[in-house]
Amino acid sequence: MLRQTRWLTVAALLGAAVCGPAVSPAHADPAGDAQTLYCAKPGNKRPLVDTAVALGLAGRGTHDKPLKVNGRDYAVKDWRQAFPLDFGRACAALVAVRKLPETSSGWTGELVKTVIGLIPVGVGALLALGSGMLTTRKASAERAAGELHAAATAYERACRDCLIGWRRGQGRSLEAAMDAPLSGLLADLQRRKSRHPRWRLERLITAIRILDRDIREADWPTEPARLRQDAQRLLDRLEARHADAMEVVSRLDRPWRWYGPVRTEHDETPP
Repeated sequence: MLRQTRWLTVAALLGAAVCGPAVSPAHADPAGDAQTLYCAKPGNKRPLVDTAVALGLAGRGTHDKPLKVNGRDYAVKDWRQAFPLDFGRACAALVAVRKLPETSSGWTGELVKTVIGLIPVGVGALLALGSGMLTTRKASAERAAGELHAAATAYERACRDCLIGWRRGQGRSLEAAMDAPLSGLLADLQRRKSRHPRWRLERLITAIRILDRDIREADWPTEPARLRQDAQRLLDRLEARHADAMEVVSRLDRPWRWYGPVRTEHDETPP
C-alpha cells in the first residue's frame, strides 16, 4: 500500500513538471491583449512600422519585410516574435498616439456630439441673420439717399432753369415750376431732421427757404450786364445749397459713420 502511494505521488509530480503550471486568471492582461490585437490589425501594419522606425527600434526594410534589425529584414509578424519587447513598446506608443476609441460613450458622449454638431448650424444661422440685417439696413440707406438725391436734383434743375430764363426775360413764368420740387425737397429734409437731430438740418432747410424767396422776389435789372451778374450770384448760392444737400445724401448712404452738424451758410433770416 505504501509503495502504491509513492508511485502515485511520483506520477503527480511528473505530470505537473510536463504540463507546467496552470495559467491563473490573476496573471491575465486584457488591456495588453487588446493592445496587441489592435496593433496586429492589417490596417495598422504601416503605422506600427512607422512608429518602430521613429522610436529607433528598427530600420526600414523591404516592401514585404518592412523592418530591418542588425542588417536583417523582418516581416511584422516575425519581428514581433523575435523582438517582443520592442514590439510591445512600439505598439504602446501607437495606441497612446491614436487614443484607442472608447467602446461606449454613453449618453453624455452622444450629447457632446450633438452639441458639437449644432455649433456650426447655430453659427451659420447667426451669420445669415446678421447678413440679412445688414442687407436690409443697406437697402434702406440706399433708398433714403436716392430719394433725397432725386428731390435735391429736381429742385436744383427747376431753379437753374428759372435763373437762366431771367437772362432771356422769361424767368417769372418759370417760377411756378419751382413749387413742387421745393415742397418735395423740404418734406424729405424734414423727415431726415427728425431721424438725425445731430446733423442740425434745420439750418439747411432755412438756407433753402431764403434762396427760394430771393429768387422769387428778385428785382431784376433791365441792363444785360447787371442781369447776368445778379443771376450768377443766385446760381452760385444754388450750387452751394445743392452741395449741402448732396452732403446729406452721402451721409444717408453711409449711416454707420458718426457725423456732426451739416455746415450751411446763409446770409439772413427769413421773414
